[in-house]
Amino acid sequence: MDKPTFDELKNLAAQHPEAFERLRSELIEDCICSSSKCSQSRLRGLQFVIDARRSLANNPVKALLEIQGMMYESLHNLNCALHGQGDKHPAPEAHILGNPKLWPHHNHPPELH
Repeated sequence: MDKPTFDELKNLAAQHPEAFERLRSELIEDCICSSSKCSQSRLRGLQFVIDARRSLANNPVKALLEIQGMMYESLHNLNCALHGQGDKHPAPEAHILGNPKLWPHHNHPPELH
């Protein structure tokens, strides 16, 4: 699909917002489909988060700032990883619930009766 210019997108968004949204979705889908198969699932997940942030924002500027914050955090984490600083936000500690002795053993096939 040919990509429209910025001015074409701007005019389409102003004059025909529904058509702009359809085109935006098509362009995003084309981009995801043109990526490697192993990346597509992650890209769809990322797009889901972006769409959720957009829908929760009460105006376009707030949506822009939310998405910009996501991009900044991702870039910051990459920079930390590249410079060996590790994760600045370690994962919370996990607690095992229940009694592990009662869990089924995965290395033994289930008994047939």
